[in-house]
Amino acid sequence: MAIIESSVEGPITAVSLDMTATPPVLTISCMGTTVMFTDGTTANGRIKRIRTPTTTLSIQQFMDNTPFPGRAEAGFIGGTLIAEGTVDTNMVPIVLNANFIDVEPSESVLLGAVTQNDAGSPRQISINGAPISMLTDARLCSNPDNPGQPIYVNQYGFAINPASIQLGSSEAVPTSAEGYYAAGNFHAFLFEYGGSGDLAVVPPTTPQLSIERADYREDGSLVHYDVRGFATRFHLPNGAPNQSIDIYRLDFNPATGLHERMRIDSADVETRETGYERWRLSHTGNRPGGFRSGPPRFLMAVNVNENFSEQTEPDIRED
Repeated sequence: MAIIESSVEGPITAVSLDMTATPPVLTISCMGTTVMFTDGTTANGRIKRIRTPTTTLSIQQFMDNTPFPGRAEAGFIGGTLIAEGTVDTNMVPIVLNANFIDVEPSESVLLGAVTQNDAGSPRQISINGAPISMLTDARLCSNPDNPGQPIYVNQYGFAINPASIQLGSSEAVPTSAEGYYAAGNFHAFLFEYGGSGDLAVVPPTTPQLSIERADYREDGSLVHYDVRGFATRFHLPNGAPNQSIDIYRLDFNPATGLHERMRIDSADVETRETGYERWRLSHTGNRPGGFRSGPPRFLMAVNVNENFSEQTEPDIRED
């Protein structure tokens, strides 16, 4: 009998919250498995969390039983759960004590050509003939900073003016949307146009960075980082060299109460099309010591030329 690393992925059938416990205990039923979650940190100092594809939720936000647009089910009931944690085989009944929970109403994707793009409130836009409603629910929306104002992004991850999205499939990269289908509409938290479009930031010459993916992996005494994304270069004169992009890890230092950064290395940068650069860092090194001995809280990309940065929580795997 032992403590076994465990996970479950499937539909949510019931949720409850015991506020009399200290700390409060969230219980989720998924495919016959009882999943329990409490706020706090793991043994190696990682913050336990509940996350949708666009934001991190408090337990109270997760328990909000307001139906998502187009759905009749309360809150996340009937939605998809991914829970990672441990099972203590000595305990009866068996419970999966979750450290990390990912949740969304469904995992659905549209991929293809834009077949409608009409101005209005809300905008009437379709992919492959399927009408799309952009989600404005704070629990799952395209713009966590301002849920009521959806963001449409181009193939490089930068916000664009939706009026610049062209019909058809002339672009090499198809347009995609991620979200769920309900009540005759595809409700999307992500709309990624297959072209470039017109940047929404004014002026468009403002330098921007996007992080497409950020992976962190531990392998014994070694750690591996794989971070990639894009940078705009409309602010540069024609013929200017590629920009310098440095990658940092950010870790919480309990002695100072601050997130402190440590440079990993410079990314490789290449020009894609006019106005855009692609950057990528793949780096393996020794595991840092002290408060940096575990996974980083964030990975940060810094445009050295423009003193501009962007950060994200990494996807973490431990081999």
